[in-house]
Amino acid sequence: MSEKFTYDIPDSNLYLKGVIALLRSKNEIKIADLLIGCKCDISHASQFSRRRYDAFYTWIKFYVPLSKLESFSEYAKHRILEECNAAMPDISGLDVMKIEISPLLEEISEEPTLSVDLEKISAELTNKFAQILPPEILNNGKEMAEVYLYLYCIENSLRIFIESVAKEKYGDDWTSKLKMNRSIKDSISRLRDLEGRNKWLSIRGKSELFLVDFKDLGSIISQNWDIFKPHFPDLNWIESKIGELAQCRNLVAHNSYIDDHEKDIIRVNYRSILKQIGVIE
Repeated sequence: MSEKFTYDIPDSNLYLKGVIALLRSKNEIKIADLLIGCKCDISHASQFSRRRYDAFYTWIKFYVPLSKLESFSEYAKHRILEECNAAMPDISGLDVMKIEISPLLEEISEEPTLSVDLEKISAELTNKFAQILPPEILNNGKEMAEVYLYLYCIENSLRIFIESVAKEKYGDDWTSKLKMNRSIKDSISRLRDLEGRNKWLSIRGKSELFLVDFKDLGSIISQNWDIFKPHFPDLNWIESKIGELAQCRNLVAHNSYIDDHEKDIIRVNYRSILKQIGVIE
């Protein structure tokens, strides 16, 4: 055996996450989703792969929920095999030569994810009612779930930024000194009252900023421009970016599908804001 290889088998859970991430990065979203809820087992033979000198012949066995088993096309298997090789560290000396798909005969979790639950519902629909949840609705929903995750991070990043700037300026009493117009204050008060009456709902956040609508975050920056202007080129710059993000957020919030153009707006504006406030290089 070669001294340049470790022959160490990576952690199967981390490896699976890496394969899924690589598929998503190549825009193979549907194939990546097939591996959600799966388990994998990494094995290698005693013979060499003959792809690299002294690298072992390796195969990955994926244990798949029964509801997904028929969705693994030959193309999907081919793409998964490619990314299995890409995810395997070169130093391991393990060349992935094949993958196997087997049924998962155990429950991975007693509480299935919402997406898994929807897939089960879709599988149980009779032909008569199949139009209630057609495949394209389910697939578009999964795609929009990723967009929502991105927007969730944007929205809460801005809240945390506003709070940190206000705290640095005003200290612990920042909530009483941060300027907000009457409509924003009324909305906060109304939501606080709603949370108090509906205790079964999750609390949105300790800070009042977590009760502020996304579009109103731009208004708060505008109304307190004296403390925020050191962080931005000008007021119009940040207002226009938050405005564009808010429009995309409204589309997602109202269960609309957004295309690559809107996704690019979300991605570019978020990175621009983070770079401007010095969070990323």
